[in-house]
Amino acid sequence: MQTDLDSYLEQYNTKRPHQGQMMEGQTPNSMFKKGLKLIPKEVRDYVA
Repeated sequence: MQTDLDSYLEQYNTKRPHQGQMMEGQTPNSMFKKGLKLIPKEVRDYVA
């Protein structure tokens, strides 16, 4: 069951396009990484 969940989450976050407005078909993972760049480095190191 865990293997199935891991596989699903990998596909969900890195392969399928984000469905939000103005996301231009980017994946949730790529949007998350772009958002991290907006956070100050000392906070970003703690979050990521």
